[in-house]
Amino acid sequence: MDNTNSNGLEDLGPAVLGVAWTFAGISMLIVSLRFYVRLGIVRKLTLDDYTTLLTLLFSLGNSVFLTISTSWGLGRHIETFSSEPLSAINAVKWVFLCELFGIMSPGFGRISFAILLLNLSPPSKARRRFLWAVIWIQFVLDVGTVILIYAQCQPIDGFWNKSINAKCLPPYAQVYAGYLQSAVGSLVDLVLAVFPSTLFWNLNMQWKQKVFLSGIMGLEVVAMIASIVKIVQLRAITQVTDLTYTMAILAIWWTIEANLVLIAVSIPTIRPILKTPKNLPHDRSNPSDNLNAFYSWKLAQANKSLENRGLFEPIYEPTFINDISGDENHQTTQREAYGMDAVGARGVGDHSVGIRKDITVSITFDQDLQLAPA
Repeated sequence: MDNTNSNGLEDLGPAVLGVAWTFAGISMLIVSLRFYVRLGIVRKLTLDDYTTLLTLLFSLGNSVFLTISTSWGLGRHIETFSSEPLSAINAVKWVFLCELFGIMSPGFGRISFAILLLNLSPPSKARRRFLWAVIWIQFVLDVGTVILIYAQCQPIDGFWNKSINAKCLPPYAQVYAGYLQSAVGSLVDLVLAVFPSTLFWNLNMQWKQKVFLSGIMGLEVVAMIASIVKIVQLRAITQVTDLTYTMAILAIWWTIEANLVLIAVSIPTIRPILKTPKNLPHDRSNPSDNLNAFYSWKLAQANKSLENRGLFEPIYEPTFINDISGDENHQTTQREAYGMDAVGARGVGDHSVGIRKDITVSITFDQDLQLAPA
């Protein structure tokens, strides 16, 4: 299709709409499947689900605002507005307001994935503090960038209406803020893509499962690529003489970035719907069936001090690892994943549900008299 206007100049409006609503449709489908799994199979919503829903709402808001902006002429070169200056003003106005959604949507998507990883992480203070640091850095930078964008002109409509005598920051102020926010976003994408492999690689499972788990949990790297391209396109903000066209290019890339983040953080959670009923856990409503599958990681270290502590045995049920694993022929239980056999867990069948605590007590007197273990 020839995307040119009556003046023979390129019009990016159709491309903006196509990208916005195609990705919005894919995102809605993936998120719908996620909530089907969470409500219909897992029967439990967690904080990362709510932040994912918020991410989707920001993504849809982005598509709506871009549609309004495109209806006023976003994507056309500024010289095509010579007879309709009001349309140019409104086109820039709505794409400017849309920046809120373009920034907060991928930001909350990354936060959602970090929260998911918090649930998966073993009880290590260092790991949890690291993920919380990632969450707060992402949130503060996103909010700070939005505030800077909306406060750069006083009054605010001086950004899109140059006939107003407004006091505005130089364009490079927003560009540098955008570079910082986008660079940190790209780094967070990389960190969140690599982090899961540090959790899975030392588990007691087949290497194919490890590769699959690391791959499906590392899809953030795809969003990172779009984020890097968006950084390159940020220079469009400085081209104030043709904002109706250059902002369309930037809007396309922030839309792709936002939706790729949303898709990447949701795909790992929809794995259960690809399984046949016989492969699903027998009771998904059990409270133990949640994403905190790594809670027993510490228990695998219990063999270092068995004489000083009791041993809590895990519930024998396929964990979240199996929900996203690509190996249908091997179901990894918590015992297998964390090496509980080596720890000395005993006496619990494959279908028992609950928590068992075995305590061994030894008392030694000065006379070297030792009681038998209880």
